[in-house]
Amino acid sequence: MTEQMLSPASGRVIRIEGESRTISIFMHLHNVHVTAAPLDGVVKKITPEKGFFKPAFLRSSDFNTKNTIELETKYGDIKIVQIAGFFTRKIKCEVEEGQEVRRGERIGKICFGSRVDVSIPEGFEILAEKGDRVKCRKTSIASH
Repeated sequence: MTEQMLSPASGRVIRIEGESRTISIFMHLHNVHVTAAPLDGVVKKITPEKGFFKPAFLRSSDFNTKNTIELETKYGDIKIVQIAGFFTRKIKCEVEEGQEVRRGERIGKICFGSRVDVSIPEGFEILAEKGDRVKCRKTSIASH
């Protein structure tokens, strides 16, 4: 039986980094800005970071205000990074360290246009492609 890794956000895939196996999803102002767990796991660590508020579709937004949620899964640790955009000034993290989460469970929200990066564990085949439109909790972005 194959395991499907769900998209943690709704939006458009703007970048797939091969070496780090990271998918970047840009959320337009009109997308739902909920962040969800892509796999079952336990919240290992939460790291908020202050930064800039550049448009989230630009590479320079890598240095924006962000919140990194490290999730321990049976396939290895993954990171879900909530990144504030130009209009965003608020990231809501709705989980705590040590909390168990299920695939598709809401873990946070970013207000207005922003970006979510998610790392893909080794052994998973990346299904998403740059330019794809994905739906939070519905689109499979990788499979094992």
